[in-house]
Amino acid sequence: MPTRPYKGVGYGVVAYQIMQEIYERCSKEGMSPDEIAAEIDGAYPWKNRGKSHRYRRWLDARREFFEQHGLPGLRPRQKLKQAAQQLNKDE
Repeated sequence: MPTRPYKGVGYGVVAYQIMQEIYERCSKEGMSPDEIAAEIDGAYPWKNRGKSHRYRRWLDARREFFEQHGLPGLRPRQKLKQAAQQLNKDE
């Protein structure tokens, strides 16, 4: 399983591929959605998380993957318009 981009494929695509492989393996083993989500979260392949480019791409891929597969562990998205309105109320 490659952990580096190749031939124009970015870190987000590599992250998604990793998640897909884990999901398929865990599904075959009969794991619950919570267990699958934990396995995926534990599989981050690069050293640093924080504010790194790789980690941001991992989180982008994670959100898309979890939404597509109905996995738990996502915070609901807040619409930008709603967030702006909330900021105006707080001021």
